[in-house]
Order: sequence, then C-alpha cells, then structure tokens
Amino acid sequence: MEQTSFYTYIKLAGNDDFPLNEVTARLQIEPTEAWRVGDKVRPNSPLERFYTCWLYKIGPVKSLDVDDVLVPLYERFHSKVDSINALKEQYDLSVRIVVVIEIENGEKPALTIAPTFSQFASSMGAEIDIDLYAYAYSEVSHD
Repeated sequence: MEQTSFYTYIKLAGNDDFPLNEVTARLQIEPTEAWRVGDKVRPNSPLERFYTCWLYKIGPVKSLDVDDVLVPLYERFHSKVDSINALKEQYDLSVRIVVVIEIENGEKPALTIAPTFSQFASSMGAEIDIDLYAYAYSEVSHD
C-alpha cells in the first residue's frame, strides 16, 4: 500500500541567465537540479525553459509530518542566508521554497510550519509554495 509522502525544494531562479556554477561555489552545495534559459524541458521536447534555475531537493520521505523534510532543508541552508541574499541582489533572483504533499489512501498529514522555519524563509524573502496531490483512495472492505 502506498503511503503519504513529502518532498521539498529550495529554488533560486532568474529570468536572465546567471552563473549556476557561481551559485554552487558560493553556497558550497551541489544542486539536485539546474537549468538555463533555453534548455529543453525534457530530452526530445520542443519546449524550452524560460528561466534559469538552481534547485536543491529533499525527499520524497514517507511521512505524515512536514518537519521530516523542512528540518533537513533548514539545517542545510540556514547558515547560507547571507550568501543567498547576496546572490539574489547581484543577479536579481527570486527564492522559493516548495513543499509537495502526496496524499495516499486518505492519510492526512500534519502541516505546521515552525516559527524558526518561517523566519528562515522570511529572512531570504522566500515565497513558500505548498502543492497538494490527493490520489484516489482505495476501497476498504467492511465485511
């Protein structure tokens, strides 16, 4: 049986091309994904990316508590706020933290964002985006 899960990512994005290798060097963290303006969305796709992005993802984690992905993200990036803010200013970047919840079989998760995490996001001017996917519930027999 599938279980409810979370994943999260932090994304630095800009409408112009910016040096992804410099972001990696200044944060001293390898991205899990990165692309430039004009890169193909998928191989053999006619669709192209319209912005440049540096992204770091945690998860998916089978859990009913969002802290199982938010705490590791905070621990990885809270000491990088000054660097992120400098990159934002230098390259006119936006910062977004995305939380993705995939609900399976009606398992409803806890979604509480601690003050420490909200202050962290606020210190970077980061938008928090929560995406929720609820998949079909399985039929349960009550024989």
